[in-house]
Amino acid sequence: MLTLRSAEQIKQDILSQGKAPSTFPQSVDFPFALSYTDLVKQIRTLDISSECTLFAAAEAWKETSAFADPGYWPEKYARQDIARFWIFGQNGQGDFWLFDREHKLYFYDHNQGQMGLHNFVELHIDFESWLQYADLNSQLDEIYNREGEINEACKDDYTRKLQHMGSALLQLFEF
Repeated sequence: MLTLRSAEQIKQDILSQGKAPSTFPQSVDFPFALSYTDLVKQIRTLDISSECTLFAAAEAWKETSAFADPGYWPEKYARQDIARFWIFGQNGQGDFWLFDREHKLYFYDHNQGQMGLHNFVELHIDFESWLQYADLNSQLDEIYNREGEINEACKDDYTRKLQHMGSALLQLFEF
């Protein structure tokens, strides 16, 4: 079955794949969680699973800067409202993982239209829990690639693990 590993174990595995120093421009003024910056400053952009790509520091800055263009946001959003958010990853369908200055994590489905808090799903988890979620999905990917399907017992186990992590993840990503 699936293993809910600690964020520290997952970080060690990621870093064991090789380090590639990446930095944020000095002009970046965002109150990042230390667990986030310590990791993304040492990696290349990484597909942890089919649903979770973690951007290296420089790529996260590039994506965040690109989507800071007011044309992606409702007219009522001022630049300081847009600057509340940081894009740290994406999934395989062009949707984004992001967090705000209070370290709240969100999921943005590009099919929802313009970016904005009204179209973001707050996940009620921190970055380390997101790493655990990404790792669980990686385990599902491995099972699917090996067996060609995800059986009911595995789906139930996945659901239980998501329930343990938070109901928002379960509602958004259940089978």
